[in-house]
Amino acid sequence: MCGISGVVNQSSHSISHSETQKLQASLNLLKSRGPDAQASCQGNHWIIGHTRLSIIDLSGGTQPMQDSSSAVTLSYNGEIYNYRSLRKTLEAKGHVFKTDSDTEVVLRSYIEWGRECASKLFGCFAFAVLDEKKGKLFLFRDRLGVKPVYYLQKERTVYFASSVAAVKTLGNVSEIDYASLSHYLTSCRITFGERTLYKGISILPAGCIMEFSLEDHSQKIERYWSRPVLSPEDKKDVARKDLMSNTKSLVEESVKDRLISDVPVGCFLSGGLDSAVVVKEAFSNALEDYPLFCAGTPFEKYNEFQYAAEMASEVGKDLEEVRISPETFLSDWKMLIRQKGLPLSTPNETSIYRLAKALGKKCKVALTGEGSDEVFGGYLLPHFSIYDFLRGPKDEDDTKNPLYWKIMRRYGRPFFYNEADHFFSTHSWMPMGDKSELINKDIWHSLDEDDEVFTFYEDFFEKHSELSAFDKRMHLHAEVNLEGLLNRVDSSTMAASIEARVPFTDHRIVEFAFQQPDHWKIDYRNEECRRKSSDLLVEEIEKEDLLETKRLLRNAYKNDLPASIIDRKKMSFPVPFQEWLSGDLSKELKEFCIETSKTKQIFNPQVVEKMFNTGDRNMWLVANLCLWLEESC
Repeated sequence: MCGISGVVNQSSHSISHSETQKLQASLNLLKSRGPDAQASCQGNHWIIGHTRLSIIDLSGGTQPMQDSSSAVTLSYNGEIYNYRSLRKTLEAKGHVFKTDSDTEVVLRSYIEWGRECASKLFGCFAFAVLDEKKGKLFLFRDRLGVKPVYYLQKERTVYFASSVAAVKTLGNVSEIDYASLSHYLTSCRITFGERTLYKGISILPAGCIMEFSLEDHSQKIERYWSRPVLSPEDKKDVARKDLMSNTKSLVEESVKDRLISDVPVGCFLSGGLDSAVVVKEAFSNALEDYPLFCAGTPFEKYNEFQYAAEMASEVGKDLEEVRISPETFLSDWKMLIRQKGLPLSTPNETSIYRLAKALGKKCKVALTGEGSDEVFGGYLLPHFSIYDFLRGPKDEDDTKNPLYWKIMRRYGRPFFYNEADHFFSTHSWMPMGDKSELINKDIWHSLDEDDEVFTFYEDFFEKHSELSAFDKRMHLHAEVNLEGLLNRVDSSTMAASIEARVPFTDHRIVEFAFQQPDHWKIDYRNEECRRKSSDLLVEEIEKEDLLETKRLLRNAYKNDLPASIIDRKKMSFPVPFQEWLSGDLSKELKEFCIETSKTKQIFNPQVVEKMFNTGDRNMWLVANLCLWLEESC
């Protein structure tokens, strides 16, 4: 993987000396993404840079890559897994290649097919193409959004880069987007749709192309891929045998594709189902030995070494255990914020970073199991709790509803206005009432009591009205949660100069999974479990273990993996951040959060102090924002 960066002005506006300096500063911020090489090229009104992590064709593939005859310049981050077959197709069309890199395949694919090249590329990518003959700048992002690209348009100029920190440096941005900040407190997500925590800096949505005109500086975004959106009636049951076979074939092919490399490959092995499936398929296709790495802490409930070691033994490998300690937690936390230019999305980004650093002693590429939960249905409460809303009262007078009093006790009220209202009631990190006390009153009033945040989700549910209620939640997590999850993996591994590959985000797997009926995602274990659940809330159903998640994937690999792993609940490299924040670190962070002038302008210090004194779980969210304000703003 690599880092890309650029400044592209309207044709009549020349690149200034300060813009050249800012481009170099942005590349320095992207150095960990590409420690093997750094370069830039420049025209009269543009300058484009690149930092390289060499994975394919180590001696070739230097970037930015240019083709003088077509006046096209490419800066590319990613891997194209079908680049060899595409190369053959392009050679048959008369293209002559000078390197063995996938980079040149991307360049010549654009020259041959223009923007249509995106639909021909299988892999993870974010790249910029400057086409001077057409007078256009194009930004491309892969279908699922494994690789990020951020951009900012200011009048006659577009700035773009692989991180918010780099774009901020290019465009000299500092104003905070308070609606995005409020959304972060609700969701722990560092993007809000296309918006980031900085006003004006946007992320290009997954599966999209941005076009910027060098003549009239107009900009437009076009979607070239999206998940299948099917009503329940349009989803057809397939014979179980065929369904299991197709699932395994798709996963096998995806893992096999992601083993393509000219440098050593390793695997993250958490001890859960998803990484176990990836490791199983990697060793089924093994052309070489793949080291296995697992991260954990000394706390037994916060490590999965036992299960990871069992899976390692299953494929005849030793497990390399990476011990995470509180001593490096805060320094890693701050460093990752500086690298990203954004807060962390979860505390375990520090674990992933340490895991990647350990793997980096032997490998430059890591296979990981992220994305399976969003594709196959792995979040039991976030996905399935919609059934409380569906079965519950529809108004406050419906006291005869069998769940009326249970919902009243659980939620503090007997009914919900709509699906968005229920979603916020069940899955907000910080409820609206708590945010209104925490955030500065003037800022809170300017947000009109969180109207933008609530409307965003309300519009999403209305837009997908033809779907089942459960499938709406699946699509919501595939769009919102997956963005944050993949950003977490990308930024944490790239901070250690490691390329993470994510087999479950292969678009062919996603298209297949979203065409299957809901009961192949999460369903009752049997009819007896269904009967028992009739008068239980979903939290009670979960405690009684009446449901099976990721049924399609779990059943497909039931005979290939140890039963202890097939039947395990999800953990995902957990970090005991609340325990760590309740010790000496709590005092240090509390004083920092209360005293820092920037945070005083946004948060109520008395509320922040109370959160730390009571051990509120949301103190991590607030501390994360305070560190971001200090480290990046």
